[in-house]
Amino acid sequence: MYDFIIVGAGSAGCSIAHFLQRSGKRVAIVDREGIAGGASGVAGAFLSPLPGGKNSYNTFVNEALNFSMNFYEELTPDFINKKGVLRVANDNFSKEKLENNEIDYNYFNAEKLQKMSNDFQGIDGYFYKDAAVIEPLSICNKMVEGCDFYKKDLQELVYKNSFYEIDDIKAKNIILTQGVSKSLAYLPYINISAIFGLRIDVKTTTNIPFNIHKSISISTNKNDGTVAIGATHERHNSSQIECITTCDKCIFYVNTDKQQIDSLLTKANELINLENLEVVKTYKGARATISSYFPVVGKIVDYESSLKKYPSIKNGTKISQDSLVYYPNLYMINALGSRGFVFGPYLAKILSEYIINETPIPKEISTQKLFYKAARKEKSQL
Repeated sequence: MYDFIIVGAGSAGCSIAHFLQRSGKRVAIVDREGIAGGASGVAGAFLSPLPGGKNSYNTFVNEALNFSMNFYEELTPDFINKKGVLRVANDNFSKEKLENNEIDYNYFNAEKLQKMSNDFQGIDGYFYKDAAVIEPLSICNKMVEGCDFYKKDLQELVYKNSFYEIDDIKAKNIILTQGVSKSLAYLPYINISAIFGLRIDVKTTTNIPFNIHKSISISTNKNDGTVAIGATHERHNSSQIECITTCDKCIFYVNTDKQQIDSLLTKANELINLENLEVVKTYKGARATISSYFPVVGKIVDYESSLKKYPSIKNGTKISQDSLVYYPNLYMINALGSRGFVFGPYLAKILSEYIINETPIPKEISTQKLFYKAARKEKSQL
């Protein structure tokens, strides 16, 4: 018997398991592959600030970054490499956007970078010191110390006699951190989109003084002697597929490895010359996101029961969050996108404080916000 079972052992699942276990709860983790066996395990795990004009999303990302950087350094300084990041302007982040923000930076012109290393390819950029790269598998394993792990491919949740049952284990509460995998709860108001990506670890004799980011990211030389380069970005029609396995076994990746690796290496070498290059490992994963880019956290609303009880919600009637119908003791963290290890610990802190102390979850990341939006949209489509 557990207080909590966490379904999904990626950044979100391992983070919430850590916070709950640290607060004295008995926690089990269930995953069909293993600790960091999905997208989190293949992530480049870059921790970077989000520059640009001040808005709610930028503020949220940078608050999460500050919290999570401190968290990892306290948890295990051996698995975080904090040397900053050089952002190079591109179509999404113009020089104006990189210059006009509230984050401290230093502008490095091509001459200055060439003095640091003549392997730089004549680029210039904006250096942000509060950035890092971490070792995702090592971090996740560290976070779940003290928790039990079960390798299971769950197809449904069974709730009876006030407990959830998963084969021979039981829990009072379930937290879903499943990423792009098919949800174990009916969530028509949360549309998860998958961004598929491939990253590589390489060995090179080039000294890379800090992380570099343009359309892809290149890490500084890590403690194990490798450099992470990633990730490619591919979208598939989510209405035609269902993620039921990991990307290394997915039919969409058949015969595409070489093309994606070549693309990464081409883009990397436009930034810095990687001498004596050797690709040592390839990783594939699907990142979960939604259209607002904000992650989603909180207690899971029973969509159909809530609308049956309060049909006027479709007309815009304001019904309090406390009055909605929820699945019993069922929570979630999802849609972390490409910032899984930036958001993971921060969201886990928010959810654990909500569960234990009833501290409100910020509106912009709440499950209720998406529920209300979907319900009112349903009326407009009738």
